[in-house]
Amino acid sequence: MLSMGSMMMVMPLGAELVLAFAMAPEQTGYFSGGATLGAALVGLLAAPWLDRFNRRPALLLLLTLRFTLLVACALAQNSQQLLILFILSGCVAGPLSAILMAAVLDLVPPAERGRKLAYVGMAFSLAAILIVPIALTLSHWFGWQSPFLLLGAAGLLLTLAAGVLIPSLPVRQETGHGGIWRLMASPLCQGALAILALQMAGHFLLIPHFANYFQFNLGFPREQIASLYLCGGLASMATMRLCGGWIDKGRAQGAILITSLLLALVTLLGFATPLGVPVYLLFTLFMALSSARASTTLAVTAAIPAPQQRAAFMSFQGTVTNIAAGLASLGSARYLQSDEQARLLGFADLAWINIACTLLACLGVVVLLRALRHVHNNNESAPSVRQGS
Repeated sequence: MLSMGSMMMVMPLGAELVLAFAMAPEQTGYFSGGATLGAALVGLLAAPWLDRFNRRPALLLLLTLRFTLLVACALAQNSQQLLILFILSGCVAGPLSAILMAAVLDLVPPAERGRKLAYVGMAFSLAAILIVPIALTLSHWFGWQSPFLLLGAAGLLLTLAAGVLIPSLPVRQETGHGGIWRLMASPLCQGALAILALQMAGHFLLIPHFANYFQFNLGFPREQIASLYLCGGLASMATMRLCGGWIDKGRAQGAILITSLLLALVTLLGFATPLGVPVYLLFTLFMALSSARASTTLAVTAAIPAPQQRAAFMSFQGTVTNIAAGLASLGSARYLQSDEQARLLGFADLAWINIACTLLACLGVVVLLRALRHVHNNNESAPSVRQGS
């Protein structure tokens, strides 16, 4: 939650950074885009090495680096220094996430992993509900530096607690990785990664610029941005739980169709051809439907790898989604312009691209579901969609 929250908070803090460093509003996308790409690149490069070390010291080292760099962000004197430090902190987040999830899997018995991993998966929504509003409130009261100081210090304290509570976790060396590369070469796996990339790219064309768009284009009050993210996070948790129940009942296709089509409609009416939808309703629906769609897609793609291939598949999946998110953030920051009132120009164009990505990804998930059912029917040893979810 702390790590994700520190990545998320820089987007709604965009308006504060614009005023503090006299930046152009569209440049705030470089923070989230650069950090996300850094996490993807370093995670990919570090992947062959991460399983060679005891997880406990590796986790403690990465946690220390991550949150020390976050504290250092508060000491930046200009936007270039802040950008470099934030991207370096994001680079550490790639291998940190991989080690953290591996440690969870090592510690939790197989019979309890579904429920425990669901708790870990709530970190994203909790970051939106707790970390982002706290960061926005602190920056409003004490300046933009205060969220970086608080989260960095809290992370370092958490590192000390992890050093006391987490046991030694030596790693058994695995051999024979050919099956992983055969999995990655399969059309089923490549299709799933393409779907996830489409969803993430469309999402991050818009998300990094929401705070600036709401404040400068729609005149939304700055002091209510924290409440806005709180509503979005609460709604996301509710819709994720609802769709989870549908998936467990074998209704994954219905869940992906409903969430994707409604999300496209909200984006159309709220951003592509704005009809004056209230910002609270617009943002809450967008975040809730996006989260439900993402959780449904991940549940479907979890049925693709065999049990001994799941960790590697999730690592590649994380790299692909981070790259897609980073490129979309950077591309949108490059495309958008601002006028003398700091209003973003070209946002509607990005919304149309988001709608196209949403509909293409929805079609891809439907095709993927049918392919998985076909594989399951022809090979009883392959995991079913329902089992995978």
